[in-house]
Amino acid sequence: YINEKDISSLINLPQSSTRGNENVYYQKLNLALPNLLLERFAKNTTNLIKLEFQGCSEQGLCYNPQTWYFDLISKKDAFEISKPYKAQKTDKKTKIESEESSIANFLATDNFFWILLSFFGYGLLLSLTPCILPMIPILSSLIVAKSNAKFSKKYSFFLSFIYVFFMSLAYAIAGVIASFLGASIQGILQKPIILILFALIFIAFAFAMFGAFRFELPLRFQTFIHKKSEKGKGVLGIAIMGFLSALIVGPCVAAPLAGALIYIANTGNALLGGSALFIMSFGMGIPLLFIGLGLGFIKPGFWMEKVKIFFGFVMLAMAIWILSRIIEENYILIAYGILGVFFSVFMGIFEKSFTIISKIKKSILILILAYSLSIFLGGLFGAKNFLNPLNFNTISASKPALSYDYINNFEQLKQEIQTNTKPIMLDFTASWCENCKLLDELTFSDERIIQKMQNYKLIKVDVSENNNEQIKTMKEFNVFGPPVLIFFENGKEKLKITGFISADDLLKKLEP
Repeated sequence: YINEKDISSLINLPQSSTRGNENVYYQKLNLALPNLLLERFAKNTTNLIKLEFQGCSEQGLCYNPQTWYFDLISKKDAFEISKPYKAQKTDKKTKIESEESSIANFLATDNFFWILLSFFGYGLLLSLTPCILPMIPILSSLIVAKSNAKFSKKYSFFLSFIYVFFMSLAYAIAGVIASFLGASIQGILQKPIILILFALIFIAFAFAMFGAFRFELPLRFQTFIHKKSEKGKGVLGIAIMGFLSALIVGPCVAAPLAGALIYIANTGNALLGGSALFIMSFGMGIPLLFIGLGLGFIKPGFWMEKVKIFFGFVMLAMAIWILSRIIEENYILIAYGILGVFFSVFMGIFEKSFTIISKIKKSILILILAYSLSIFLGGLFGAKNFLNPLNFNTISASKPALSYDYINNFEQLKQEIQTNTKPIMLDFTASWCENCKLLDELTFSDERIIQKMQNYKLIKVDVSENNNEQIKTMKEFNVFGPPVLIFFENGKEKLKITGFISADDLLKKLEP
C-alpha cells in the first residue's frame, strides 16, 4: 500500500509457487517499485508505504502476520525510502501480534535508557503477581537466622539487597543462556532429584533455626571474609540462596521475559537483552528490599528464639511446597497437616495465657491446629483441595471442566494443527509451573471461558520433564517456558499469550 492505496495488483511480482490455496515465495522476495508508480500515488513530500506479509516454515507452521511501514520521501529527482518500522497503532486485523513479539520489537528501538526504565516498570508490575511470593518467606527466614547483637536496619537492608541482586543476576544469566540454547534453564532444574536436594537444603536450614546445629564456615574462611567486611559473615549464603531461588523456587515466565529472550535469540545482543532481564528482575525484587528494611526494626531479645522457631517452620513449609511439584496433592495435604500440628505445639498452644496478646495468640494456634487436623484427615481420604478438605462426597466426582488432548510430539502437533477444522488452543504447561495451576484454577474454571472453549480443540503440551522432544517442540513454537497459550485457525497462528491471564482479559483477546 502507498498512502493506504492497494498497489499489489500493479507490481510485477516474480513467479510464485502454490501451496494449498496460497501463493508462496521461498527464501527471499525482492520487490521493485517503478518511479512511474511512485509518482502516481506518492503525492506528498512524505508518504507511507505499508507492507503486509506472513512467514511460514517448510513444515507448514506459520508465524504471526507482520506489517512493516516505510517512509517514502519525495525529492526533486528521486524517491528515498526509510528503514522499515513497526506501527504503533494496530487495527483488528493486525491485533494478533503477541505481547512478547511487541516487546521484542520494542527492544530493537536502540533507546538503551528507555528500554531499561520500561523493563524496571515491567518488574514492578510482576512483583504484584505470584511470581515473587515464594521468595518472601525465604528471605525473611534468612535475615532472622542472621540476627545477633549487631543486627540493624542497615545490615538487614544490605542482606536483602544481596539476595535481590543475585536473584536478578540468575534471571539474566539463565535468560541469555536459554535464548541461545532454545531451552529453559529453569525447566532443566525442575528435575525431581534437583527439587529433592533443594527441599533437603530447606529442611537443613529449618533444623539449624531450631538450634539442632549451626552452619559455620571454617575459621580460616570466616577470618578472610571478616577482613573484607565487618558484616561479611553470611553474605555468601544469602547470595547463593538468592541465585538458586530464582532458578528453582520461582521459575515464572511472563511476556516481558519471553520478549527479551526472543530479542536475544534473534539479534544475538546478549548485553542489552541480559541487562533488560536483570533490571526487570530487580524491579520484581523491590518488595523484598522493603521487607528486609522492615525486619531491620526488630529488636534482638529472648523472644527472638520464638521468631526463629516460627521461620524454621516456614522453611519446612517451603520444602513441602517444592516437593508438591513431584508428589500427589493428597500427600502434600497430609504433610502440611502434620507440620501444622507440630507448629501449634512448638509455638505454645498448651502454654498458660495471662495477657490479651497471649490469649489472641493461643486462639490463633487453636484455629491452626483445627485446620491442620482437617487437611490431615482430608489427605488420608484422598482429598486434594486445601479450601474444602473434608468434602469427601465430591472427591471422586470432581473432574476438569475442560477436556484436553495431551500431545508432546512435535510431528503430531503439526499434523493436528494442519488438518483439524476447528480452531485449536495449545496450552504449554508443567507440573512445577505455579502460574499454570493458577490458569487452571482461576481462568479455565470460569463458566464464560468454558463456554467459549467449546468451539476449540484443546491440546495440552506438558513440558515438565524438559526432555529433547519437549525442548524441540518449545523451540519450534518459540516458547521459552510455561505457561503459554497459542491459538490457531486454519493452520495459522492467530494469538499467543505468555504468562498468567485472567478470564476477563482472555475473553477480550478472543473477541473477533
